[in-house]
Amino acid sequence: MRTLNLFRGLFRRFRTLVLRREVEIVGQCRLCGNCCHGILLKDRGWLKRKRQFDKLCEREPAHTRFRITGKDHRGRLVFDCAMQGEDNLCTSYGERLPLCRNYPSKSLYYQGGWIGAECGFRFKSVTFRDVLLRRKQIRAPRFSDVLDQERERDLQQADKRTT
Repeated sequence: MRTLNLFRGLFRRFRTLVLRREVEIVGQCRLCGNCCHGILLKDRGWLKRKRQFDKLCEREPAHTRFRITGKDHRGRLVFDCAMQGEDNLCTSYGERLPLCRNYPSKSLYYQGGWIGAECGFRFKSVTFRDVLLRRKQIRAPRFSDVLDQERERDLQQADKRTT
């Protein structure tokens, strides 16, 4: 499974580079609460030992909201958030950490991960199939490039009129 996620993530990065189209995150929160479980934390690398987590909490006390629930297949600590209420709402919504405010992040997609079906968010990406079947452009022109072309055309037309 991890090898599959690795290759999936690499393929997604490759496709983004070739098609020059970033993944989009669409949808809205359905209050399922799954984002509050199975959390992996970083502090100069993934946290793998309780001691690392304790040091992080000393420097950034807001992280004490997380509770260690185990380890994943790579030995990284897995956390749940203690601020999740019975109704799946955050009991500390106004003081959420950036990790929580920014969920889901594009990094999850580029690491080969998924968002659960019960979550209201999803990843929307342009595929090679979309481009080959001409359902999507490889890359939409940048607005500034279109403006530059229009200015250039206007200048050429003005030059023709004056000569």
